[in-house]
Amino acid sequence: MGIGWIFFTVLGFLSGSVMYSYLIPKKVCGIDIRKVSPDSNPGGINVFREAGHGIGLTCIALDVLKAALPVFVAVRFGGIRGIQLLPVTIAPVLGHAFSPFLKFHGGKSIACAFGALLGLWPVSKMLVLLIISAVFFHFFVIIRPDSLCICVSMSFSLLATLFWEPSLPARFALLMIVAIVFFKTARNPNRGEYSITIGNHVFCRKSRENKFRRE
Repeated sequence: MGIGWIFFTVLGFLSGSVMYSYLIPKKVCGIDIRKVSPDSNPGGINVFREAGHGIGLTCIALDVLKAALPVFVAVRFGGIRGIQLLPVTIAPVLGHAFSPFLKFHGGKSIACAFGALLGLWPVSKMLVLLIISAVFFHFFVIIRPDSLCICVSMSFSLLATLFWEPSLPARFALLMIVAIVFFKTARNPNRGEYSITIGNHVFCRKSRENKFRRE
């Protein structure tokens, strides 16, 4: 394997750095997604809401693929295994979070996180845990905004990997990805309302004044 992991790490970082969710709405719609979104985040979900479903889905798909493809190629064809999986997996997530093309002010890397785990599919099935957790906290215990929902989902997925994921490097990769997403979410919080809904009951809600109330 030699230094092949360095090549795939650099490739993944550069791939992740291409900010489709900023460039596409800017070119197609003349929208700076950072200025019109509630959390100033150049992410696919914000594009979906502000620029339309078609462009939004395209950006989300590209954000997933730009992380998934370099990781998958490294694992499937480059033979990257063991500790070398760690930098290769987190590189595209870091690229999106700290894109040099946006003066190192990137997005929250949520779609890229899914993409990086998707790329690990030949050697790890951690993506399944994240999807199950995300579905649960999106449809059963509903947490808003979506970025907070994903953070909670990732936290539960991380705990689940301790019992289900045999690969130690894959565990550490998920831990670092979760840390990146948490850091970016804390740096760019939503300015709207936070809520937790169980069934038809709003368990608690956090207003713009930063106070929780029960309903």
